[in-house]
Amino acid sequence: MKYFASVSSFALLTVLASSGAQADTLLSGTIKTKDGAIMAGVTVSAKMDGSPITTSVFTDQTGRYYFPDLPEGKYNVWAQAIAYDTAKSEVALTAAKAQDFTLQSFADFVKQLPGDEFLAALPEATADDARMKTFIRKTCTGCHTAAYPLQHKFDEAGWNSILEAMKRFNVLGVHRGEEPANASIEAHQAELARYLARARGPGETSMNFNLRTRPTGEAARAVFREYDVPLDPDLKLPGTYYTHDGSDWSKGTPSGMFGGYGVHDAEADLDGNIWFTHSWPSRTITVGRIDAKTGAFKAIKVEEPNGFASQTHGIVRDQKGFLWFNTRPGTSPGGNPTGLAKLDPKTEAVKVYVPPKPMSGTAGTLDVDPKGFIWVTTPDGVLRFDPEKEAFLEFKSLNYKSEKGVGTVYGTAADAAGNGWWLDMKFDKVLRGDPVNGQTGEIQLPPVQAELERLNADEKALYAKYVVPDFNTPYPWAQGARRMGGDKNPDGEFVYVGNSFGGNLARISIKTNKVDLIPLPNPASQQPYQVTVDKGHHVWTNLWSTDSIAKYDPATSQWTIFDLPSRGTETRYVSLLEKDGKLQVVLPYSRTRRVAVMTVRSDEEIKALSVRAAH
Repeated sequence: MKYFASVSSFALLTVLASSGAQADTLLSGTIKTKDGAIMAGVTVSAKMDGSPITTSVFTDQTGRYYFPDLPEGKYNVWAQAIAYDTAKSEVALTAAKAQDFTLQSFADFVKQLPGDEFLAALPEATADDARMKTFIRKTCTGCHTAAYPLQHKFDEAGWNSILEAMKRFNVLGVHRGEEPANASIEAHQAELARYLARARGPGETSMNFNLRTRPTGEAARAVFREYDVPLDPDLKLPGTYYTHDGSDWSKGTPSGMFGGYGVHDAEADLDGNIWFTHSWPSRTITVGRIDAKTGAFKAIKVEEPNGFASQTHGIVRDQKGFLWFNTRPGTSPGGNPTGLAKLDPKTEAVKVYVPPKPMSGTAGTLDVDPKGFIWVTTPDGVLRFDPEKEAFLEFKSLNYKSEKGVGTVYGTAADAAGNGWWLDMKFDKVLRGDPVNGQTGEIQLPPVQAELERLNADEKALYAKYVVPDFNTPYPWAQGARRMGGDKNPDGEFVYVGNSFGGNLARISIKTNKVDLIPLPNPASQQPYQVTVDKGHHVWTNLWSTDSIAKYDPATSQWTIFDLPSRGTETRYVSLLEKDGKLQVVLPYSRTRRVAVMTVRSDEEIKALSVRAAH
């Protein structure tokens, strides 16, 4: 079968400061309230006219901000903080420039909020309210952030109409047809509509907003470069880019239905350029490439027989710098078989490997183990691919089918010993494939006990016979296992599971299979998804519905939360590039068709910038 395939400069800052040289120009300034109070942790963004790149930084404890050197040009610059109106300015940057802002209070601040703030504010004073709050988090946020629906207000009839639609459509927006409506939503529909009308109805709200603090310390030293991805020409939409991209919080969380979707997973190559997978049907793109310096975009197409591009989902970079992704038919039926693709970022050549029958085809998440073997999920298990021998080894899920439904395989990870792990996210099962003996093992994640105890008699009767329709509407006590990552350092002992509904990471010992649950700082509203581990054993996870990411330090048991500079990001993947002593965190925005790269400056680098700004 034949297929066709149609960054950081921060280390220089101290040198620049001491020598008096400047690579480009320095933009800095101070943020205050109208009363003159300094504002720490404010998000400040700059975008040059005609450029697809937005750079964002945060003010320090003195209210000062410092951008990395920016090219000369005309910039739109804006500053944002929740409960304050967006302040905007145009700056002609030809030399060092100071641009101060004064932020005014913003009355309608609710639409600025990320999803976790909405979830945290939902009423839970009574047992019934607490049940409904859990139900919303575990049923109504499985495929989108809570910020999108809850930024709007509806009366009881309006919320009832929304729930009526939700119970008849699946995660992909496809109508269930003659299949039964979602039984869990249907059973709670009337109660939910009343609850939501109290919380987000036209009258007085019963929500209690207790806004989190703005970034400080390490989180305030973060720098984001967000890259706009051009709209798919198949959509025939006006303009080149998605206009409501979440960069202005006062406009609320954007819908993804107008060209936003498609960007799913993303990895940087060894040169720092970014490659992302395109998960929606298209005639032009399977994988996209973004030049990290210029933001220039290029589409790579794996050709289908009917002219469509193969679709994909997951991507991973191996030790040699090759990129691997899954392929699946761009339209059905009649497309190429599902396979595993290897992409050389230097030549952009793509080669697709198809698993031999009777092995299952590939599904959508990948990892690479320390020996260079590629692990990729299938609908009912996982495959290990040997790039040297070009051979697949298959592992099947255990107890994949039951009277409660058919399992849903999703996240996968390789560990330090070369084992492969994958998840049945519908039933909170973790599976492990041992390539030495060819055996598969299974671990059942523990339920959220508090939610089991909260069930009333009617719910106990419902869930006793409940057939789980899909992974987005699980049992109320589900952890909501999504994706996972392994500590592949030579002394790494653990794999980690992002439990999106449990608000924790499941840490599993690869030696004993012991499971420990590590809660997020706010487990009832922070929803981890993908997990990856850096060379220092720090665990990174994207809190996908919160517009933030998190780093966990196992040595100190401390979390650091990094706020993203945009709303509605819904990043479902996080990957790392560790090179030359620098760490880059790569984040695809699946809802708003963008990709971001985060770096963190040291205190010394910030001080060097402050010296330059003072002169």
